[in-house]
This record gives sequence, structure tokens and C-alpha cells, in this order.
Amino acid sequence: MGNFGDKIRLLEESYFVGRRMELDAFRDIVFNSDRTSTILNISGTGGIGKSSLLDQFQRICVHEGVPFFHLDCVDFTKTPTGFTSRLLAILKVKAVDEGREDELLRQAQQQLNHLAGKGRVVFAIDTYEEMDELDDWIRNSFLVGLSSRIIILLAGRFPLRGGWVSSPAWRSLIKFMPLSPFDFENCKAYSFIYGKNDESFVRQSYMITKGHPLALSLYMDVHNREQEPELLLWKETFKEIAGRWLRELPDPALCELLEAVTMVRVFNHEILETMFEREISNEEFNKLIHLSFVRKTERGWYLHQVLRKALYQDFRLRKPQIYHRLWQRSVQYHYSLITSSHISIEERNLLLLDYIYVVGDPGFRAMFYDDAIDQSYYFESINQDNLHEAEQYVREVLANLKDIVQEMFDPVTNEKYIYKIPKSVNEKWFTSISLSDVISLGKDAIRLLKNEKHEAVGMFIYIPVHRQSLGLLELNPITQSYFRTLSRHERDKLNVSPESPAGWFQYKIDFSKDGSAAARFMFFQTYLSYYLKGGVMIYTTPMKYLQEAVKGIGYLEVPRATHKAFGPDFPAPVMALDFREDKDLRKFVDNLYRSTKIDNKDEALDAVLSGLTPREREIALLVTSCSSNEEIAQKLYLSEITVKKNLSRIYEKLEVKGKTELIKKLLR
Repeated sequence: MGNFGDKIRLLEESYFVGRRMELDAFRDIVFNSDRTSTILNISGTGGIGKSSLLDQFQRICVHEGVPFFHLDCVDFTKTPTGFTSRLLAILKVKAVDEGREDELLRQAQQQLNHLAGKGRVVFAIDTYEEMDELDDWIRNSFLVGLSSRIIILLAGRFPLRGGWVSSPAWRSLIKFMPLSPFDFENCKAYSFIYGKNDESFVRQSYMITKGHPLALSLYMDVHNREQEPELLLWKETFKEIAGRWLRELPDPALCELLEAVTMVRVFNHEILETMFEREISNEEFNKLIHLSFVRKTERGWYLHQVLRKALYQDFRLRKPQIYHRLWQRSVQYHYSLITSSHISIEERNLLLLDYIYVVGDPGFRAMFYDDAIDQSYYFESINQDNLHEAEQYVREVLANLKDIVQEMFDPVTNEKYIYKIPKSVNEKWFTSISLSDVISLGKDAIRLLKNEKHEAVGMFIYIPVHRQSLGLLELNPITQSYFRTLSRHERDKLNVSPESPAGWFQYKIDFSKDGSAAARFMFFQTYLSYYLKGGVMIYTTPMKYLQEAVKGIGYLEVPRATHKAFGPDFPAPVMALDFREDKDLRKFVDNLYRSTKIDNKDEALDAVLSGLTPREREIALLVTSCSSNEEIAQKLYLSEITVKKNLSRIYEKLEVKGKTELIKKLLR
């Protein structure tokens, strides 16, 4: 007699439909020793069934006694250390030296190779589209040290690009497996599982869902509640079916939970109880996590992103007051977690991404964030071999210069923002720098964004700050003003090895050839990755809305650094976000939390500081976290004398005798 686990596996397998060709190809790769392809690349749009197919592959391996290890990119930060630490945890092996990136890599490779010495091993990486920062490292550092007996599965929204296909050697090892929607016969088989044998129903379901597995699953749920959905256009399928499912759900409590989890990146039982300020029974929570569009990760659960957005917008519009209360509590929950002293660096980095997702800045989100990606994009790093492509991109931009004007909407508040860059400003960005000089400063200093046709549609220029780049940065008309404000001591801090940059000058993100939300979101993901690298982030722009957007996520204006490199009519201040002394990102996290204005203590603090100038306010707040005037001066790019003068005025205005009384007044 089998156990519940055996029964669940049999039921899960019985609900799996189609993909015969894919299953046959997988068996051929794993069990045919003559096969040369050792990398299987599964790709397809959201909800197409990539994760379900991986689950079926795993069941095949379990049945045949082949070790199968499954790593999801949601569960670790996109660094070599984050990847190898998570892999060793999956392998149930204790890391020998968590502080050594090279040692962790060697240990992970040895463990997998040891298993491969006994026979075939399958290692799957899911959600691979989030691995942009690690893509080159995976290929050139991790995989090259693995046994050829290990089958690698890479599953993501997009097919492998860049170095995977430009190299004939790598390309020869890859079997591409793009997933398509179900055909009519598979839709019929899926309908039969739900007891729907009527031919007309099958044709209707196929016509409405176009064979998209997630849409088909939702359609079945709607129909099982004896509500006939109208004929829908493909682009409206998710929104309309999700809306109907919510309205017809017989359990209002479950509906409320589902609405709440649309607000967060990853959810668990605890965060829901915090948001609702009540106990949520195990039965309620289990109903939620067993919905067909909820997936489990090591950190919790998440909704399919396309469905989440449709439900989220509907929730905001129908219940604005309830939405706001839940949002406030979700912010407080994430803030308390990320500021806890009991979390590891790896946990903090993952929580930071969750925190920015919840808190955000409206202008920043409007420009860069949209999680409904319908197009395939990928980044390609520029080096000497493909420099001509980047130079061609610049020539095309300059040949078609025009004022860039685009409306953008914050996906949370739906507030409209006008993105505008005069053509003369855009021209200065491109004509003030030599791409050939920049590529020698770092392997990812310049990247091209490419679409599914492999056309360059965007450019990303982030110049690493180290001893070899200082000369260029101090001479370039757009970058030089920041470096001219530095004291000798501050400049010496930047004179570091190219292998460990002191920071990055965020020179240019250009999407003038493709301003779609999908393209901008790709830039957003790369932008956030630099927060986890540490160092100082430097940015300059003459555009007011861009200045406010970055200030809204913690950047401070650098005194005496404003320049006119973009033209006499376009003065451009310089903003910086310094993580060098803020190793645990506490100041950054606190600033984002204060920006939400949801804590009564912040309102009281605003009242105390209301009579101070903006500069005095900044200095007063830093007194609570900095140990000396020198530290405050460094964080605000001021001299110690200036800090002392401002403190004297602060003491007088707030009627305190010194720092001790000032801190007491601010913290009470």
C-alpha cells in the first residue's frame, strides 16, 4: 500500500497533459549515452507551463533513480556566492568557507561531479531570465568545471542568447525547447480531466484561451462554477478570466487573501497575518497556496506575475481604502524584517528586492517597473569583438535625433509622468564619450539591449570607478564635476583595483529606440543589481523629473558639483548614493521607509524638524546614526567646518545644548 506522497505524485502526473515531444527529447538526452547535447533550454511566455514540465521531468528521474536537483532563481541573490551557497544547500552540503567565492564554486562543482561519477545527474535552473547578472559567470566559470555526465536544464521566458549562441562550441551542446500553447487535441485531453467531454465546449475553450495552459486552467475553474464566460480577445484573457474568477469565488475570505498577496513579491503565512492583523488558520492558508497559479519557492509563495498584475489593478480600483491599509502593513512588515539584526547578508539582499518592490518611488516605478513582459529582450555585453554594434547603435541614434517625449504611468498609483529629453541633451550624452575607451574599464561597462530579432534597441553605460577609470572620469565633461569636488582623502578612496570597483558612474540608460514597458523593465532589473554590489552610485542629469526620481530612492545632491556640460540652458546637478559606509544598507532602508510617511513617529519627527532648512534637517537626522562630525561630512560631501556651523544653528533652533540632547529629542 502506497503512502500519501506516492498518491500525490500519481495525481500530479495524471493532471499533466501533452508535451510528448518534449518528454521524449528529455528521455533521449538523459538515458541515451551517445547524445552530445547536455544543455536543455526550455523557454516560453509566462504561464506556458515551463515549471510544470520541469516537475514532470523530475518525476521521470525519480522513477528511474536519476538524481534531479532543482534551483529557482527567486531563491538567491544574483551573485556567484548567492548561487553556490543555494546550490550547496540543495545538495545538503555545508559550505566550507562562506566568505570565499572561489572556494564555494570549487566545492559546488566537486559535489556535483562526485554524484556524476556514479551515473547521470540532472541539474535544473528555473526562472533563468532573472540571471542576467550571472549569465556569463554560469557559462564561463560554473559550467566549464562540471562533468559532461551532468545534464543541465535552463528554463526561462526567453531562449538563451549572447555568448550561448555566438560560440559554435556552446551552441553545439544546447538543445532548444521553446514551448508553444496546447493544440486542440491537448485542450481536449485537458478538458476531459475536468469531466468536460462535450466537443462544442472543447472548441469554445480552445478558441477563448488559444491553448495557453494557465488561461485554460482558469477557464476550467470559471466554467466549473457554472458561469459561461463571454468570448474574449487573447490580450484580455488573463484580466477577464481573473476578474470573473474573483467575483464568482464562493469563499470571500480566500478572495481577500488572494487580493492581499498581489501587493508583495513573495508571501508567506506570517506576512498575511501581519497585513490583516488577525490570525489566519492553516486551512485558509492551505487553500490559498494550493491554487493552480500559486508557485512555491524556498522563501515562500508567489502568484504568476501576469495574473498578479490583473488582480492587483482590479483590487486597487474596487477597494482603495482596504488596499491602502494592507499596503501600509506590508511596508512595516518588510521594514521590520530587513532591519532585523538576526538575518544573514544573503537574506538581507533578497529582502531588499522585496522591500523596493513594495515601497518604491512613483516616478522611479513609472519609468522602470512593469512586471507584465510580453516581449523577449536580452542584454549583450560589449567588448572589442562586438564594439562595432554599439558604435552603429550610437550612429543611428545621432542620425535620428529628436526630442523624446513619452507618457509613463506608475503601476501602483496610476499617476502619469511625462518623460522628456531634448534632442540636444541626448546628443551630448553620446558625443561626449568614446565607447572604445569605456569597454577597457570593465566587461559590463557597456551593454546593448536586444529584442527577439536580435536588433539593438537600447544601451546601458555604467562606468566602474577604480584606479584605471579615474583619468577618463576626471576629464569627461559630463562626469568630471563630481570628482573635482573631492578632497585628496576622498579621491584616494576611489583609487582601488579594477577587480573591486569603489562604485559606478551611471552615465546613460538609453531606450530612445524602444520605450516600451518591457524594455524599460529589463533596464530596471539591471539597475537594481548594482545596489547589491555596494560602493558609491553617481548620477547626473539636467532633467528635473529624473532628479526627483533618484532622490526618491535615496540619492543626495552633491554640493558644488552642478555643471553645464549639456548646454548653458541645462544645468545638471550630480546625485550620489553611497553604500561604502552603509554596509548593511540601514540608512538606505530607513530613508525609503520615511518616504512612505506611514509611521506616526515620522509625523512627530517632521514637526520637530519643521523649522530647519533642508540641509540642517539632513545633518540633524544623521546625528542619530553617525559617530562623528567627520562621518556626517563624508556622507553629505561637506567639510567638517560646515557641519559644525549647521549643528550650532540646529542646537539654537531646537533649544538643545548639544548632540546628546538633540538625539534624545529626535528619538523620543
